[in-house]
Amino acid sequence: MVKILAYNKAKEKQINTSQNFIKTMTDKKTTIDALFSDSGPFDEEEVVGALHNHVTIQRSTNKIFLKDSSISVDKKILAYGLAKKLLKIKGLIENEFITAQEFHEITGIKKGTVDPSFKILKDKGFLVGKREYEIPTNKVSIIIQKLTSNK
Repeated sequence: MVKILAYNKAKEKQINTSQNFIKTMTDKKTTIDALFSDSGPFDEEEVVGALHNHVTIQRSTNKIFLKDSSISVDKKILAYGLAKKLLKIKGLIENEFITAQEFHEITGIKKGTVDPSFKILKDKGFLVGKREYEIPTNKVSIIIQKLTSNK
């Protein structure tokens, strides 16, 4: 009789555990709405604020021009890549990919300077891809901080 009671208690505990797990899983499904956003993947106003001192975008062609600023080559690459990301998200260009060759051609900065900078940014996770790179969305806020800091 004691064994039967112990067995029944163990079964009851197992059932309660299963029911709690199912309830927890069900609750998570109903709270998934909290993960959705009506805004874009990043704050456009913050991006524009960070880019304002570093780039100009020609309205008719969406061509990006770097302003004469005393920021490092790494920051120039990040500013250019972030501007392309913004244009892509706004639907104004087809893709946001940048290449070292493209950056060299638009800036005139020597390839011997551009290539190592691209490698450093890729190694740090600020650029992803092979030959054609893009800025990952999860790095946008860090890049905004870099572009707005005086360091």
